[in-house]
Amino acid sequence: MARKSHDDALGVAGAETVIGTGVIVVGNLASDSDIAIDGNLDGNIKAGGNVTIGINANVKGDVEGTNVSVAGNLTGNIKADGEASILETGHVKGNIRASGLAITSGGIFNGRSLMEVSSHLAPDDNSDSIKDVRGS
Repeated sequence: MARKSHDDALGVAGAETVIGTGVIVVGNLASDSDIAIDGNLDGNIKAGGNVTIGINANVKGDVEGTNVSVAGNLTGNIKADGEASILETGHVKGNIRASGLAITSGGIFNGRSLMEVSSHLAPDDNSDSIKDVRGS
């Protein structure tokens, strides 16, 4: 049986940008792809892909990505085009705006949430199917 690597256990394997345990970053991070944090970050994150806040992470700043998963500590707002997930070890203090929200038993969320349909999934107001449903 294959053993999981240390990064796999932290949930950060496969990300193009990884801030590891023990690393301290002050400043904003931006990437067109995935970002995984398992260290300390005082700044905002903006990713074109997924954002993973690992079990050892402490992040103070806003996070934006396709899907955002939190297993560590986040003080800041989340904006996800897809799903925001708070895992059993995750703690989020801030607001969440996402298409979907999942909080695993044990996960802590202190804030407000707003669930929205992603713009690429939203129906066009002029579509025939909407007119039929409205009865006009």
